[in-house]
Amino acid sequence: MRIFAPTNGEIYHIFNRGTEKRKIFTCKKDYERFIVNLILFNTARQNTVKNISRYNIERACQKIPEDALVKIHAFSLLPNHFHVMLEQVAENGIPRFLHRIGMSYSLYFNKLYSRSGNLFQGAYKIKHLDNDAYLLYLPLYIHLNALDLLESERNWKEKGIKNKSKSIAFLETYLWSSLREYLNKQNYPFICRGIIDNFYKNPKEWKLAFRDWLPDDCAAPSAAQSTLQ
Repeated sequence: MRIFAPTNGEIYHIFNRGTEKRKIFTCKKDYERFIVNLILFNTARQNTVKNISRYNIERACQKIPEDALVKIHAFSLLPNHFHVMLEQVAENGIPRFLHRIGMSYSLYFNKLYSRSGNLFQGAYKIKHLDNDAYLLYLPLYIHLNALDLLESERNWKEKGIKNKSKSIAFLETYLWSSLREYLNKQNYPFICRGIIDNFYKNPKEWKLAFRDWLPDDCAAPSAAQSTLQ
């Protein structure tokens, strides 16, 4: 049983991965279904939407519930895990919300791919954003995770970034996160932008922040070294 209880009005970083690090998103349909779940299961109503398989993201965005359990500030979906940045607005809202989206997506995935058993690796992990530094960094961290999929930048967290311009361009085109909403390239009205917009007010500020936070290529010569060569 989870001892930690989220508090209303506080913001949390939640993440989980597939059991045995297996893929939980294998195609466009899977990613879209999880995003539809994020939208339609964010409701205090007991009787949640029926026939959810009939919804695509666009249609779900037209049915955003008004009695939300949480505010969704950011998300990123990767083949074997996901990250979400949530603010609880209803009592026990985060556990209720995560239980609903997890159960619904697991049933969908197991039925579609003829499997059984747990899809996710135990209980989700949750961290409280208890200081401004974490709040400033987390939106960048969540969206930067997609760089793991860029072949030329594998192991970027350990070895640094070879080409920052290419990496940022890749992030701008990645469909399965909330970044394109913040860059005004996609309309995700279920994302509550207010808090993060205070830190990164426009696409230019996002790109500058990425450049500042992305580690330099460890193998590249420093400026001092370059002048000696």
